[in-house]
Amino acid sequence: MPRVGLRRRTLLTAGFATFGLAALSGRARAEAAKPFPINLMAPNKGSTSAIYPALMASDLVDLSGLDISWVGTAPGQMQVQLLSGALNVGGYGALGVAEAQLKGADVTLFAPLSLNHGSFIVPAGSPARKLEDLKGKRIATVPVNTDTFRQAEVAAALYGLNLRKDFQVSHSPGLASLALFERGDVDAILAIEPNSTRLIARGAREIARVEDLWNAATGNKEPLFLVGWAARRSWIDANPEVAAKVAKAYLHINRVLRKDPSILKRPELYTALGLREEETDAIALLPERIARVTPVEWNQAVFDNIGQQIDLALKYGTLDSRPTQPLYTVLPGVS
Repeated sequence: MPRVGLRRRTLLTAGFATFGLAALSGRARAEAAKPFPINLMAPNKGSTSAIYPALMASDLVDLSGLDISWVGTAPGQMQVQLLSGALNVGGYGALGVAEAQLKGADVTLFAPLSLNHGSFIVPAGSPARKLEDLKGKRIATVPVNTDTFRQAEVAAALYGLNLRKDFQVSHSPGLASLALFERGDVDAILAIEPNSTRLIARGAREIARVEDLWNAATGNKEPLFLVGWAARRSWIDANPEVAAKVAKAYLHINRVLRKDPSILKRPELYTALGLREEETDAIALLPERIARVTPVEWNQAVFDNIGQQIDLALKYGTLDSRPTQPLYTVLPGVS
């Protein structure tokens, strides 16, 4: 009898253990199936990146397993949100990442967002034909801490010009600069897309593109990298598969845009860019102009371009010192 009882207790114990393992296994499967929460930057309407939420909600990309929250951000707040964890992914230029790292942040780029799309634009009747013609003139520009302005500074310096001292510059967000230009309060504007497209569609003249100035002076043959998607390196290291999935999604959307830019004529996309239905001339120009500044590679050529930016920024004083950590990372399948 004792032997039978012992065997019965052993079987019962084994049964409960099996039940426990099954419960744990079920819980593990449930946890594995639970979507991973991630906070992505919700671009402001009227910016080139405003089209991404709509395209990432489509069947163009695989974002399975992710619970995406689009987090709004204000100028100057994105870095704070990124470092606090309120935002997992945001847009950063290489020079911006360099400055953030020099201040102790572990921010790094992991996918491309945009090529340089800054251009100097003047009214149709302006006599100006090149950047030098604007010396001493009033220019509405984007905020001083943007990579658009930083790269414009370096591009001007390559021609012996000091953008802050040789011109009367006023810094304000894109739409505010646009208003100054359209009211005639300034002689020119350093505009970004899609505002530059809107102005050209209305008859204004683009006299110099920052990328063209940069490449002509340096002999560089590659597009001028402007902004990439960035995250804290610690977050990427903790969630490499999630980061890679997001990076591949952004890169795939860029390649879709480059291959078929006519999709920008869809109302939900040109509306996100801030254009109205009646702006038919601007909408007609969008595909070519936006496709031109949409990067489709994340490779050594891009990284060499970033390195050149750092070298020239140091040479001309736009950057105080060289960061010691890499400014970018390459995740599996992202190239």
